Amino acid sequence: MKSASAFISALSAATLAACSASGAGTMAAAPTPAPFDPVGTFSFTTTYEGQAMGGRIVIRGEPGAYTGMVEPQAGGPPPVEIYAVTVEGQKVTVFADAGGEDLIMEMEFVGDRYTGSWTLGFQGGESTGERISP
Repeated sequence: MKSASAFISALSAATLAACSASGAGTMAAAPTPAPFDPVGTFSFTTTYEGQAMGGRIVIRGEPGAYTGMVEPQAGGPPPVEIYAVTVEGQKVTVFADAGGEDLIMEMEFVGDRYTGSWTLGFQGGESTGERISP
């Protein structure tokens, strides 16, 4: 009759072999989410020249040919035309012409909400917002 420890060792070896063969011991990599689709209308809230300001970002087009407008609320700076948009995973970067200076808005999305930042010359700030419509 075999000892209890020999039996447990044999059982452990058989279980380990079965798990290895079935792949049960390996973890599957989480699927990479599809790149964010930037086409649509988004709200934004930020601070500009010391004042809270909101507005919307309208993006049209298709990859490699996005255009649109950044439209601050009434009383803010004038609307500016978007000339390029890049998408890297869930990060969207908007480039707009603000009277000869580049307005650059970076947005990191989780679902349809984002947090991000913007720069215009030597100015800049944090921004938040969400998709208003597709």
